[in-house]
Amino acid sequence: MSMENLVEDFYIQLEETRNKLSSCQDTGVIGFAQVDDFHVSLDSIYRVVMSMLDFIPFTTDDDGENLFDAMRKSCIEKASQFCCDLLNVVLNAGPEEKVPTKSSKRETGHKISFIDDGVECQQAIASMMENSFRIFSEQHTTESEECSYMSIFTEKYSNYQRAVLRHRSKPPIANLANVRKIAKVQSLTVYDYLESTMQQESDRSDGDTDKDKWAHANTITVILGEASSLIHPLIVWKEGLLDSLSASRDMDSKSHLSRLDSCVQSGLAMMCDTALDLLHKEAQNLTIKIGEWFIEDMAGIVNLSDSSLEEMAFICQVLQRYNALTCHLNPVGKEESLIEKHLAEQIFRYSTAETNFLSTNILKAIEMAQPVQILMGVERYVPSIVEDAYYISQRCLERASSTLSPKTVVLVINSVVDTWGTSGAIYNALVSQKGCNSMGKNADVKTDNDTRDGFIEKSPNSGLQLFLNALERDIDKSPQRTDVTNNMKANGMSVDVHTIQLDTQFCLLNGIHAASVACEGLGTLFGSLLPEGVNDAPDHSEMMLTVKEQMKQYSITYDLLLDAQIDTLLEEWVGKVHTTGIPPPLIASLPHAPSIHRLFYYFSKQNYELNATSLRGAEEHTKFLIIPFEESRIITELHNGKCDDQLAFKLVQAISHDVSNLFLSTLFNQKKHQFTEWGALLLAKQIRILEEYFCSHIVKNSGNTLLILQEFKKLSQTLAIIQLSHPQDCKDFKQSIGNSNFDLNQDEIRCAMKLRCDWTEEAINAAFNN
Repeated sequence: MSMENLVEDFYIQLEETRNKLSSCQDTGVIGFAQVDDFHVSLDSIYRVVMSMLDFIPFTTDDDGENLFDAMRKSCIEKASQFCCDLLNVVLNAGPEEKVPTKSSKRETGHKISFIDDGVECQQAIASMMENSFRIFSEQHTTESEECSYMSIFTEKYSNYQRAVLRHRSKPPIANLANVRKIAKVQSLTVYDYLESTMQQESDRSDGDTDKDKWAHANTITVILGEASSLIHPLIVWKEGLLDSLSASRDMDSKSHLSRLDSCVQSGLAMMCDTALDLLHKEAQNLTIKIGEWFIEDMAGIVNLSDSSLEEMAFICQVLQRYNALTCHLNPVGKEESLIEKHLAEQIFRYSTAETNFLSTNILKAIEMAQPVQILMGVERYVPSIVEDAYYISQRCLERASSTLSPKTVVLVINSVVDTWGTSGAIYNALVSQKGCNSMGKNADVKTDNDTRDGFIEKSPNSGLQLFLNALERDIDKSPQRTDVTNNMKANGMSVDVHTIQLDTQFCLLNGIHAASVACEGLGTLFGSLLPEGVNDAPDHSEMMLTVKEQMKQYSITYDLLLDAQIDTLLEEWVGKVHTTGIPPPLIASLPHAPSIHRLFYYFSKQNYELNATSLRGAEEHTKFLIIPFEESRIITELHNGKCDDQLAFKLVQAISHDVSNLFLSTLFNQKKHQFTEWGALLLAKQIRILEEYFCSHIVKNSGNTLLILQEFKKLSQTLAIIQLSHPQDCKDFKQSIGNSNFDLNQDEIRCAMKLRCDWTEEAINAAFNN
């Protein structure tokens, strides 16, 4: 192709594109299709102009200028003039915003509709800006002229980007302003107005109407979302330009094209910087204004709801994400940006509101505490306070985590730790047996002065559901109390006070056990709350280890409280023998005596100096060993599943411990039992029956029988000693005994050897010393 053909092709394309531009100006309508067409045409025009370089010789005529070079310069000047006209139209410049050219004083840029047709349109405009900057660089030989034209359209492009952001943000802002205006006229808060207007929609729709009420959060999300969609491509574009500039400087090329590329890339990088700065400032101004509206509207709400806190947390999250995207736009060492200051204010307000919400609703949950059934078809209850408190704590922690603010998460975690601590509301409520009274499963019955009409539900509602319902109704008074005992008597129903008392104690034990498990669960949850990467920071890592250790310690504290309550329960319902040196009185053998006392009486009266004949008669009475436990109310309730499985294991293990200690203590302290080999066989059979009986409770719930066998380990070792044929046999047996708390010590081994009636003191001493 010749130079003449290129010039002809240039003028044809230029005239066709100019006609299209004039048509758009006449109609006043321009969209993505037209912008994309202009972008393709301008790219073709620029390629034709660059192709003309192939026909420019390195030497010139005597006049100092080559004809082809003059033709190319004329084409570039016309292309530059067209770029000004095109950009004025596309960037929606007004009639007063003209960019004059050297060769023409013609005014262009009639006002047309605003262009905002999505990502593809933005890409096309960016490509037009790049081609225009290249044409400007080709036309103007002096650096000042280049910079003048580039700076003019840099400002226009930046203003266009700001206008796009304002255009996209205008609908939600206008809607929010209208809502606030109407709410003010009706003397309502914004949230009350939105709730009243959306009530009918919520009845017809299954959607999340709570989020529809987040007028402020939705508006801020739109503003910062649109700002991010405009800022992120500019950041990527700028980084690519800077990388190219750095590469070109390393090459140190001084050719015309290299100088042209460097000039264009520097101009575009400056344009990106300007646009980013203007967009960031506009996004900050709009966001802070909506944020101030939000703070003003929230000030009128006395009791914040769960939905209000979620909106506050969501606003913090959106601000945090935007700040993470734009933080590098704020120079290092410079004071905080406006958006960072506003984020700090929002986080402070949310953190304060969240901790207040946690403490307030924990107290509400304690006020409404009642036993709740945790397994359908099983009379197993737990105080609702534990379930409710865990739910509240978990919701507050998850909501705080959603803000992506480490400070907020740490503050809420500390509040949760204090709540579950030994001086916290939950521990104190359990110690005072709040919500454990089983009379009716729906009220704490204390005195006859609280008599009101009431009833017992066959299947009580979940305490969590009742709690959530109460929150929605904003209950601010204590729940009504019901004297269920009087009501049951009035209905002709029998009242078993002992059953009620035992159910209350089981409910308390279930609650303490659940609180221990909850502390472990919350401690595990802490590790997943901080934003990704924050856990690696030394200060946060150390803090998380500290609070996890605290929750672990609180879990142990609840377990210790549980052990103490188990001891109290067993002493009351199974009995406890404080001294075994003196045989029990006859009253200990009565059917209504505690199980341990009956067992103690039976064992104290048992004779173990037996022969083969008397052994057979004694074996017939071994079944009486387990009768006291089979008749025990607590064992019956364990069979009925009123305890959590792990708690049931603890109870059976504690009873086994008491039984084993009773046998050992009686054998060693009363010093009245003497054994023959036949008597040792009888005792072994009796202990085996007790072991199997207690193990059956463990096996029933798929537990580990080692819990029981280790409690009888000392007794088993004692039996093994008194079943030996000769005292000297103890020498090898002593070596097999360990040093744990479940093994006999040296003094106890000597006491066990003395139980044999046919072993002399001298033989025992000789065997023991050896």
